[in-house]
Amino acid sequence: MITTLRDYQLIFKVLERHIKTIKQQSFLGFIKIREVRKNPISLHGRNITTACKCDRNREAKEKERQKQLDVERLKSSCFNSVIQWSYTFENYQGEENQSLIIAKNFVKDYEEMKKENIGLLFYGSVGSGKTYLACSIANALIEQYQAGVKIRNFAQIINELQNGGFDLDKNAYIESLVNTSVLILDDLGIERDTSYAKEQVYNIVNNRYLKQKPTIFTTNLSYDTILNCTESVEYQRIYSRIVEMCIPVMVVGEDFRKVIQKDKLARNKERLLNGGERT
Repeated sequence: MITTLRDYQLIFKVLERHIKTIKQQSFLGFIKIREVRKNPISLHGRNITTACKCDRNREAKEKERQKQLDVERLKSSCFNSVIQWSYTFENYQGEENQSLIIAKNFVKDYEEMKKENIGLLFYGSVGSGKTYLACSIANALIEQYQAGVKIRNFAQIINELQNGGFDLDKNAYIESLVNTSVLILDDLGIERDTSYAKEQVYNIVNNRYLKQKPTIFTTNLSYDTILNCTESVEYQRIYSRIVEMCIPVMVVGEDFRKVIQKDKLARNKERLLNGGERT
């Protein structure tokens, strides 16, 4: 412990020497605070390390830079299209309805959802915003938790499995979907109605169920169709697992992507009519 004036004087002298060294190094464009840590001040047999605000700021900036790199890497792995990077809660233009509240709270309570293996089943008509909400969850999970998320649709999965050729390790491909922290399976029900397709769908869904991995589904099917499936045994097995895994969330809303596109077309038509001037 520092108990006497002499102790303080000793620390001051040693710090003064280190500060002088730091000033000498600063003209090179960097500050080697690590040298201080390698040769800490010794007082009464105890080491006292020092750091300065500029070092802390540098480390904070480097940490933030690395975080952004991780976020970009995770988003590149997650999404099929760069446009989906912009599908966020902040950019949402629909009404503040129940489906939006549930989506936001899923992110807020993600650790508990993961622990309990709770997923979501977004169902509703075409253009109601199901995929947008699912992508918003993915973006938020990546940005806030740096969680591994993938969004795929079953038609895409089956195509890649069947057309991947010898270069595709099909088992490794399936495992990558099964093992990701959160998997979003978009457009359930549009996959090919073949035994092979249904087998692969069930393998993915069932293995995620067994491994306790949260899964989010979107579908144009009604919840009643899923809950009371009268189709083949394969579909009954798939839908039974989904009902066990997921909270059903009906999504109702205007297709605001079409509204935005319609507005964009109208603005640019007016721009062209005005000889290229912005309106």
